[in-house]
Amino acid sequence: MTDVEQLEATWEIKDVLAVNNMTERFGCAPTSRQIHVLVVVPRKSELGWQSARLRPHIYDPGAKYFLLEKEVMDDSGLPPSRLMLYCRPMFHKQIEFMLKNVLEEGHLGWILGSPGTGKSATAMAFALTVDRRAWVVTWIHVDKYLGWRCVRLVGDERKTRVIDITELKQVLEFGDDTKHHLVLVDDWTAADSFTDLTVMCTEWFLQKDIVMKRRLAFICSVADRGKISDNLELMTRAMECKLWSWTLDEYLEATSNDDIFNNVFPYLDASGLSSADRSTIVQTKYYYAGGSCRYMFCFSTARVMEKLSHAVDSLDVASVAITGPRSSLSLNCVFAMFKGTSGVSTVLHVVSGYAAATIGIRCSPEIIKRFMNTNQGSSNPVLNGWILEMIFFSSIREGSLDMVDAAGNKTGNWMKGTLVVSDGVPSLPADRHIWIKPEKWNKGGYDAIMVDKGKRQVQMVQVTSSHTHAFHINYFNSWLKALSESRESFKIQALDIIFVVESGKLKDFVISTVTGQGKLKSFGWEPFKEKDRVKVVGIRRREDGTLSQMCANAFQLHGITMRSC
Repeated sequence: MTDVEQLEATWEIKDVLAVNNMTERFGCAPTSRQIHVLVVVPRKSELGWQSARLRPHIYDPGAKYFLLEKEVMDDSGLPPSRLMLYCRPMFHKQIEFMLKNVLEEGHLGWILGSPGTGKSATAMAFALTVDRRAWVVTWIHVDKYLGWRCVRLVGDERKTRVIDITELKQVLEFGDDTKHHLVLVDDWTAADSFTDLTVMCTEWFLQKDIVMKRRLAFICSVADRGKISDNLELMTRAMECKLWSWTLDEYLEATSNDDIFNNVFPYLDASGLSSADRSTIVQTKYYYAGGSCRYMFCFSTARVMEKLSHAVDSLDVASVAITGPRSSLSLNCVFAMFKGTSGVSTVLHVVSGYAAATIGIRCSPEIIKRFMNTNQGSSNPVLNGWILEMIFFSSIREGSLDMVDAAGNKTGNWMKGTLVVSDGVPSLPADRHIWIKPEKWNKGGYDAIMVDKGKRQVQMVQVTSSHTHAFHINYFNSWLKALSESRESFKIQALDIIFVVESGKLKDFVISTVTGQGKLKSFGWEPFKEKDRVKVVGIRRREDGTLSQMCANAFQLHGITMRSC
């Protein structure tokens, strides 16, 4: 090989071979007048990085909060803003998994959980606390439509750049043989667009270094990584860390911190009452956001409703029943993972009460039946209540329901009817009844209203899975007043308020609190005796429709007897 700077334009190949004693190697020297081609191999250029100072971070196993400053979030693919993390049990579980199983023991790590679990923010917190005297940490946030955001933590320096697949090998082989290397791939899915990335990272991980260590973990944006070969599992010594979605208690604990509450307050807008107490504000948003802290803390209620409505409209039998959480990301957001009945296992469930009701209202019985097959039993009464609400709405839309008492005796029935979603008073036909579901959720209020204008009858229904429930008459009276002032007004001759309860709780169910006494006097309800007029029933699906067996299977799965369906 001759340096290009030593060559002269008048030289011929035979001259170069002669000078370097290479003529004999080729057997004969090229003759004059032959065309000579000079190929210059460019030197490999170094990747350019944006660099900034990075202060030390420490992980405390007993900490309740962890601060991610804006400067450590910038250019990482995560929201570029200051973020105070609530260290719920799943936060510590993920940190300890990455520290022990990935960093110390060298397993290929897979961090799994439904969207909005907090996996990425927790992984970033872990990356910042790794001992950078011994380790270099490389963070790669992948995206199907954008360049990949790469962050490298080296000593007291934080470097950032945008990369693509052609630069990945150079990022992995960064050239420092004095430190171990940890690579974290964030927002991974089993999409075809990430296949080359997965192969290159795994091949890099499997290379053996005598002195320096290679570590790799994928932070997945889905709850399941799909089918993986047993051979690859054995070669990589792969281990999974499955994380449960957020609970209401965790939201309440997190927002008890003023810093967190004030930061996320603009998104806790479901109640519409800025003066409401903190607990009410959080509980109201929980109906829509459910187990997704992303929906709870990063999106307005209107946006959450829009996203979930779009996802529900996208549901189809094949994607929901067969692939479940491995379907498209728009469908994946309908699911969440929660603690199972054993307290250790993980179960798949619909993400929120709003999502469950929307599925019940919009989806066909067959889709709901197949959707229910992906849901597993839970010990959480709130989750069971969401399922009860889903099946209630699907049943009144598609078939008939009997009301039953604690002994299973029929006490009344609801026939199939048109279902309208409205917070106001819609058009009321005179020849048939309709069902109305409010779009906004009010704690202590009604879930559905049956109106039969021809019979001058109104039934207001509250669906609950709890052993107790409050009765706030003002919520019910507010709608009745709106009806009386509307063009659809008519004189109500029969007003019923009905609480639909799981059959196993019917016998011991208690209306805990009553407020607004006397507001129903004009409808024949004696003041301060309203609680005695409330009907408490279970529901049983008629045996004449496609939902019947689905209800039986679903409620057996969730610990609810067939009498409740």
